[in-house]
Amino acid sequence: MPARNFEPVEQEFVEAGVDPARWVKALDSIALATGSRGAILVPITGGVLSNVPFTETVSGAMDEYFRDGWHLRDERMRAIPIITKRGVADDFDGHSADTIAKHPFYQEFLAPHRLRWYAGVKVACGDDLWAVAIQRTIDQGPFSAEEKDELARLSSRLSTGAAIARAMGASAAAGALEAFEMSGTAVVLVNRHGNVFKANRSAELLLVDDVKIVRGKLVAKDTRATTALDGAIQSLLWRSTGGLSAPIALPRASRRPLLAYPARLSNSTANALADCQAMVILIDPDSRPRTPEMTLRSAFRLTGAEARLATQLAFGEPLEKVADQFGIAKETARSQLRSIFAKTGVHRQAELVAVLTKLL
Repeated sequence: MPARNFEPVEQEFVEAGVDPARWVKALDSIALATGSRGAILVPITGGVLSNVPFTETVSGAMDEYFRDGWHLRDERMRAIPIITKRGVADDFDGHSADTIAKHPFYQEFLAPHRLRWYAGVKVACGDDLWAVAIQRTIDQGPFSAEEKDELARLSSRLSTGAAIARAMGASAAAGALEAFEMSGTAVVLVNRHGNVFKANRSAELLLVDDVKIVRGKLVAKDTRATTALDGAIQSLLWRSTGGLSAPIALPRASRRPLLAYPARLSNSTANALADCQAMVILIDPDSRPRTPEMTLRSAFRLTGAEARLATQLAFGEPLEKVADQFGIAKETARSQLRSIFAKTGVHRQAELVAVLTKLL
């Protein structure tokens, strides 16, 4: 049998790493290259989420897979050690032909969709392991030994796209943390396991004493609140779309409860391979609103004097009037303005006002 051309598949996986909206197209390409019905990209460590990408040709089966709990009793998970070691596995690595002919997973779940055979191809993604589960119909027949050898060689090359997707997700998560920090909003980022893996400075300052991060979990002294928050996060992770959940009150001994809002942004749900799959926004009812000066100091590392001057300019006050108001020489005000220009990356006062008014 002539070797298959997997170059288009490799290219599609790299492009999907850059643009998560292309994962379905990448999976279509591997189904086409192998003469199969469809394909799914699933994690083989740490459990499955409902937002994994799959081809339209197997959408009916995937709806049932999650709706009826087949993902919790997927017989093909028996082959995970073989996929991990060899880079590829198929149905016969976990079951005999007699078992396949009788087992409910094959006969009650797969057969009504005219599906039966698969090959799982390992895709390494940092600490995570994923697999492209290529699906074949009953008539298309199982994968041959030669085909499995080809897919095993393809395995390492597909990991490039996964690595890009993970890096892009990390960049987006860092940007989200920075944006929330600029507004003085406390946020922690949550991975697909429901564990906190990063928090911004505002969150770190809040998470002491009665509410903390313990072994990757947001934990309150009130165990009922902890359970409620964990349940809300897990429920959010299983949504196929983004959204903001109702707040969970996390009691504190000497202050009003900290309010935790689990949230899932639509751009994060599109990238199943990204570390960040959700976030928890933390609101402290006892905190004072952040002043404009505080916002500018945090965003651009301005000094206190520079932040006060920039705020007044953003509100439309002339430089000379601000200098008189603060009791400083006009040349001192001009010197502070030049420093503000350098820190904010602008060259004219009109540009500065345009930038600052968006923040304030």
